[in-house]
Amino acid sequence: MLIKLILFVVVAFVVYKVFGGKFPQIGDNIKQKVAKKEETKKAEENTLVECRQCGTFVTRKEALEYKDWSYCSKECVNTAKKGQE
Repeated sequence: MLIKLILFVVVAFVVYKVFGGKFPQIGDNIKQKVAKKEETKKAEENTLVECRQCGTFVTRKEALEYKDWSYCSKECVNTAKKGQE
């Protein structure tokens, strides 16, 4: 009985490999998720946003945030602050 079970497992393994099967590897799914998050983060950083003050487009990574608005430089932020006073 045990010999039949071992023989069945070996034959099943050979058939699986012959037809191009791959055993799932632990950690592959995690690596794919991490890579996808990094790719999404890079895409978000490279998204262009418009400066509220002068209309210049800068990447989100380079933009300065002030009161939930994006600005291209400190000068534009300071101008916006003066305009609110």
